[in-house]
Amino acid sequence: MTGSANRPVRIAGAGPAGLAAAIVLARAGRAVEVLERRSRCGARFSGDLQGLENWSGGGDALAEFRALGITTDFHAAPCRHGVQTDGVRDDAFAFDTPAFYIVKRGDVPGSLDRALAAQALALGVDIRFDTPCPEGTADIEATGPRGRAPFAIDTGIVFETDAPDTAIALLNDDAAPGGYAYLLVTGGYGCCCTMLFDDFPSIHRRFALARELLVERRGIAVRNPRAVGGLGHVRARGSWWSGVSRCVGEAAGLQDFLWGFGIRLAVRSGALAAESVLTGADYAAAAEAAFSPRLRIGVANRWLWEHARAGRYALVRGALHAAGPMRLLGWMHREHWWHRLVAPLGARGLRTRYPVVFDPSAAMRAASAAAPDTSAA
Repeated sequence: MTGSANRPVRIAGAGPAGLAAAIVLARAGRAVEVLERRSRCGARFSGDLQGLENWSGGGDALAEFRALGITTDFHAAPCRHGVQTDGVRDDAFAFDTPAFYIVKRGDVPGSLDRALAAQALALGVDIRFDTPCPEGTADIEATGPRGRAPFAIDTGIVFETDAPDTAIALLNDDAAPGGYAYLLVTGGYGCCCTMLFDDFPSIHRRFALARELLVERRGIAVRNPRAVGGLGHVRARGSWWSGVSRCVGEAAGLQDFLWGFGIRLAVRSGALAAESVLTGADYAAAAEAAFSPRLRIGVANRWLWEHARAGRYALVRGALHAAGPMRLLGWMHREHWWHRLVAPLGARGLRTRYPVVFDPSAAMRAASAAAPDTSAA
């Protein structure tokens, strides 16, 4: 399906990837229809706070969005100060430029999801909720992971608070073995979550400890808490086409295998797919060049992180102080010779542990039924 100019371009899914594609296409004068099987935008989320990262190259994330024609009128609080803790010792850092922007997700005021949907609608995009896209009819597939099992899960709460704006990352194997927990507060609104890459059934017990270390021991006031949670999906190799559809975002397997940041990748891939519709360029070749290095980097970084399990927190603390957080994160997320060397070794080492990441077959989708409930107790 080529998206010929005499009919609307059809997009399956109204998440950031699909809506970014719709906005780029509509600004170029194309008619666009977006079919979303859920009843509203951002239905996967419930007001969660997430990070729009600023370290993976290409300059500032919001500037990149604006260069694509996407208005950044959603809540995006710049993180210029942060704390990394193991639950006992805090290490505070200041950033010359924002390390990331704190954004809201879901069908809530100020969210990224609502803002992108409003922009698309204002440009004349036809968004149809409660409307699944018939198989094999989309020019762009932005449907998320398409039922595949997760490689990571998170659970937590959002709440009202009088605490000052803050961003704290907790690295502690009791609270999040192999993963992390975090506390974000912006404008009197807080989010505390635990992200696990292993031992999924323990998620609620782990979160209880993370909440104690990040919230209760710090005297953070919590009012009107609500449960949030979600699943993370990634593939070691991108899947750029499904039949006649260009795949973007999580439908293509795009996510950061180390920490799970994926918003920027989703928007970038949606815009790239839209450009291929407009110009007739080879989407698979463009996506392979743009994103496959990021996927290799993720495999290498995840393997090194898990391989250095015994001393990794001391290693992280030392590296953060020696190099500075932004320099270190930027270095980790730009492909070097050692990424290309370690990625095949990492793939062999991680294949058994994360089969869904390395198995491209549809058979892995059945495993998603076993994913635990991430709603916080």
